[in-house]
Amino acid sequence: MDWLDEFNKKLANAKRIGIFGGAFDPIHNGHLTVAEYARHNFNLDFILFIPTGTPPHKGKITFNEHRYLMTLLAIADNPNFCVSRLELDRTGESYTIDTLRSLKTKTDAQLFFIIGADATTETWKESENLPQLCQFIRVTRPGYAAANAFEIPGIDISGTMLRDRIKNSQPIKYLLPTAVEKYIYDMQLYKLDKTDNSDKADQIAEIYTAVKSQISEKRFRHTLGVVQTAVLLADFYGENFYNAHVAAIFHDYAKEYSNHEMLNLCQQLQIPLDEIQQQVPNIMHGAVAAKLANRNFAITEKIILHAIENHTIPKPPLSLLDKIIKIADNTEPNRQNFSGQITLHELRKLSKIDLNKATISAIIGDMEYTKRKGQLLHPLSTEVLQYLQKEG
Repeated sequence: MDWLDEFNKKLANAKRIGIFGGAFDPIHNGHLTVAEYARHNFNLDFILFIPTGTPPHKGKITFNEHRYLMTLLAIADNPNFCVSRLELDRTGESYTIDTLRSLKTKTDAQLFFIIGADATTETWKESENLPQLCQFIRVTRPGYAAANAFEIPGIDISGTMLRDRIKNSQPIKYLLPTAVEKYIYDMQLYKLDKTDNSDKADQIAEIYTAVKSQISEKRFRHTLGVVQTAVLLADFYGENFYNAHVAAIFHDYAKEYSNHEMLNLCQQLQIPLDEIQQQVPNIMHGAVAAKLANRNFAITEKIILHAIENHTIPKPPLSLLDKIIKIADNTEPNRQNFSGQITLHELRKLSKIDLNKATISAIIGDMEYTKRKGQLLHPLSTEVLQYLQKEG
């Protein structure tokens, strides 16, 4: 069973769920210690981390997708931790009462909401109704005594402290998970000095806005799933997070152009077409997306542009990033089926064992799907398949 199905099963079958909401800007080892302490001491089935959307009581916070992906990376190796996009996908301000009511429509479990001992819930929206929906677990940091609160052993860490350390070029190692630390540095989050002429963190937010306005809601949900899967695979195989993130968000940017529009764009962007590509121009959406990413968003990294282009008609040799984007496109959580010789579940499992074999399986699946639809098969598909098989 795949992780999304497993999460829905957990939600339906659980009796006691811990809810841990927060900006997680960034998530750190203090958060993880609190969550594990609460899970163990209150006999909770699992902890559900919910990064805040637009909190009414906070100032500017880091772009939603960065905080979501950092949370996802932080909990990836703990089967007792899950993360939800519930508040991130909600429009308008995020209130705890709305989150709890939404969760109650999905589960009959008793909800335990983890908060800091200094939280003044009396000022929260519909505070009088909160006790009907959840039980609060109040926690405090070491050395900060508070009535009816549990002191959590460990290091006194805060997001503010971590952001300040990054701005001042001080180390953050061992204060947060290694994958989160790498994500922060790869994405250049929380930097004070941006004189290197690259503001990757803000650039990503602008790209999301543009991509979301270009494609349908269903396609955008797929794209978010590809980003999530690509980032997790990048962590597993040691790829740069920025490269994986940008290639994933752009991979279907041109997917929904009509055949006529695609042909016109190929002409405008000076993309040469062979006979098959002229007859089936939609297979050029990767190449067009790469050109548009370069022209409209100043994406110049060849490895990123190659991965965007290569997910439709792969051309040898394939880089690690090429394979990650190809597999992420085929296995993201919203996918329901796969057309290959193995099942979707098997392909997802294989992607964490042997990326090369997983890529071979994905390409074979694409070729079989193309044949079943009665479409022309591009000879590059056979060529790249033979290349990967020789590569081992």
